[in-house]
Amino acid sequence: MGKNRKYAAEAAIFAAPTFLTPYIIEGFPHLASFEYSPWLTSNLTVDRPPRGASTLERAWDNVVLDSPTLGYVDATHQTLRTQVDRSVWTFYWALADGPPSANRAKLLSTDWAYWKNATLDDLERVHPDIRSCVSRIDIMRMGHAMIRPTVGSVFAREHRRLAQWRGRLQFANSDLSSLSLFEEVQFRGITAAENILGIL
Repeated sequence: MGKNRKYAAEAAIFAAPTFLTPYIIEGFPHLASFEYSPWLTSNLTVDRPPRGASTLERAWDNVVLDSPTLGYVDATHQTLRTQVDRSVWTFYWALADGPPSANRAKLLSTDWAYWKNATLDDLERVHPDIRSCVSRIDIMRMGHAMIRPTVGSVFAREHRRLAQWRGRLQFANSDLSSLSLFEEVQFRGITAAENILGIL
C-alpha cells in the first residue's frame, strides 16, 4: 500500500472513473471536460419499521416529494420473510445545487453529526418517529461520485476521443457518455471488451 507499482499487460480496460486516468497512467494528460457531482450516502440501521406515514407500504426505492435528496432504498424490501423487524436503508443525497467545487468544500467542512441530522430531518417529514427507530448511521462522503452532464459534454471532443480510442488501452466508464446510467455502463464495457478481443 502506498508504493508505486508498474504492471505489464498485452491490453487493459480502464473502467474506473475516467478523471482518474492521469493519476494512474503515467504521462496521461489532465482531462478538462469531465465534471463530477459530489454525493453523500447514509446507511441507516432501522431496528423497527417507523410509524406514522410509514404505515403505507414502502417500496424498494422511496422518494420524498419536494426533497433535495434522492430518497432511500430498503435492503429487505424483497425478502420472503413474513416478519422483518430490522433493516438497512440506504439514503442518497446528490449535492446538485450550485457548483460541484462548492459542494465538495461543504462535504469536507461538515461532519458526521451535521449529515446525520440533515438525513433524519429529511426523513422525519414522512416518518415522524424515525429517530427512535434508528440505532446506527454510517455516512460516506464522495467528492466525485457521478459524472455531471454539462452543456455540450455529451458531444465533447475529449469524451469522443476516449470513447473512440483504438489501441491496447480501452476506456469503459459510463462517464464517456456524460451519463451515469446502467445502460451506458453495459454498452461501454462490451464495446471495450470487443475492441480488445479484436486487437488480441
